[in-house]
Amino acid sequence: MDIRQLRYFVTVAEELNFSRAATKLHMSQPPLSQQIKALEEEMGVVLFLRTRREVKLTDAGKVFLRESRSVLAHLQAAVDTTLKTAKGDIGELRLGMATSAVFHVMPKILGRLQARFPKVNVAVTDMGSRDQIRAVLQDKIDIGIIHEQPHIEELAALPIFTEPFSLAIPSGHAFAARTDIPLGEMRDQAFVAFSREYAPALFDSFIAACAEAGFSPTIAHTARHALTIFQMVSLGLGIAFVPSSFAQSAVPGVVYRKLDQVQQRVRICAIWNPKNPSDVVANVVRGILEPPIS
Repeated sequence: MDIRQLRYFVTVAEELNFSRAATKLHMSQPPLSQQIKALEEEMGVVLFLRTRREVKLTDAGKVFLRESRSVLAHLQAAVDTTLKTAKGDIGELRLGMATSAVFHVMPKILGRLQARFPKVNVAVTDMGSRDQIRAVLQDKIDIGIIHEQPHIEELAALPIFTEPFSLAIPSGHAFAARTDIPLGEMRDQAFVAFSREYAPALFDSFIAACAEAGFSPTIAHTARHALTIFQMVSLGLGIAFVPSSFAQSAVPGVVYRKLDQVQQRVRICAIWNPKNPSDVVANVVRGILEPPIS
């Protein structure tokens, strides 16, 4: 028994006429009749009751029709799924996410993915940039969204977004009444900063911006995650130098103010292993990451 015989049987069962079934299958009637007879002999059951006037399904034939349709439907589904997977329309995608991508870049990426590839299952992991680089190299994630563009031969990298920095200030602070603030006026303030171990690019940009403004900052506290920094700022423990998109967080007790004359910018980069065989990764790079994120 093979798939071809199942298709022959289903066509005859639906037409209940060997001549019409043969025409539909683009074959002559005698070979079709022989295939159905061979199928019945192999199974040891009669599937059709044949008279000169009509062809009817036996009870066994009715059951076999239901099951044959199910088998053929599952087969077609398997073929369709395989073809879509080969084209990268469905599958799995493991994404790493840096802290500075959480409020703007990642929602944009996930929105594009849902619109373009709704059947791709996405798993997002919050990871530091250095951890993401290791994870991509070790095939633990497919694509990393990081703060910096690494110069590693085994990795492909694509800049996808830039934005300015802002200050996160306790709402009761004197500077909260200001709009645009020169960073140099912050020289006597205590700062809450991202840990350099976790977010080296953000930390280094902060130090560089302060140096350009003519001072070395007093870092009272450090944290790995944005939520921790917001909480520290809201408690009045310091001021934070953060990506401007963090203003979307709307944390009680924290206000955001633009910085004047700061050249440093947040740079977000996507990384992946160009040897990754996943068609999903290739499609995401071409269709999701290459168009600029605004």
